[in-house]
Amino acid sequence: MRTRSAIFIGVLLLPAMLQAGSIPFSPHRGLVEVNVTLDGYINGSFGIDTGADGLYIDREFAESHNLSLGPVSQSKRVAGVSGVAEASPVSLRSLRITDDETVYNLSAVAVDIGALSKQPESGHPDGLIGHDILRRFYVTVDYPSQRMELHASEPDFIGEESYEEIPFEMRGHLIIVNVTVNDDITVPMVFDYCASLSTISPWLAGQIGYDPDEDLRQTLSSVSLTDEVFSENVQVAITDHSSLQGTVPGARFEGILGASFLYRFKMTVDYKRQKIYVHK
Repeated sequence: MRTRSAIFIGVLLLPAMLQAGSIPFSPHRGLVEVNVTLDGYINGSFGIDTGADGLYIDREFAESHNLSLGPVSQSKRVAGVSGVAEASPVSLRSLRITDDETVYNLSAVAVDIGALSKQPESGHPDGLIGHDILRRFYVTVDYPSQRMELHASEPDFIGEESYEEIPFEMRGHLIIVNVTVNDDITVPMVFDYCASLSTISPWLAGQIGYDPDEDLRQTLSSVSLTDEVFSENVQVAITDHSSLQGTVPGARFEGILGASFLYRFKMTVDYKRQKIYVHK
């Protein structure tokens, strides 16, 4: 997601505020969600969202916990894959992920997260932790073990023969990787820890032979990042990504790589080198 505004609503991070540590996460919605504490006493479940540019809090959650919200501005709107939502600033004193991992003196954005994603059955997280925070760390998500790690300094495993390297390109806050589907077509896709289902564009659906107007889930026979990093029978949805693309200059992609592919792997995002390490 990205705010449509010339005014940046960002996050002020204190140096070395997070230390490496293993954090359990809940996958029950197909997302990487961790328990957090706001302002020292408000507990919530926030998604680790490589597809978001900043820190977002669900408006209903913020109002129910009496967080201080600024006025809604028509000039600030947030775009997701499924829609857009009006945004307003939220003032916070702190965001704690674990007892030793806390962010201080920060601002966030309140939006209706439910309006941005079509997951009525499973609901949505109370907030999203995006690029402005994540880019300062090596972010490891171990789906099989349901653990996440944040490393402020270079992890010890880098330089060892224990992973497959996947290069990526940054477009705004989006991580773009080259993905091959059905062993035949290679296209750019967004790498997104906070997408429960992978998606493909109507154009790509037509190239594969699906009806671009079909709104049911489809199954790709294979999805791969390299010969060593692949999965078979991956569920996807056919989705128009134009609203999201329109908010990130130069971003062109034909799908979003979400948990329906990622759930089999342990991966680390290295924002500095623009590489994803897939652990063996």
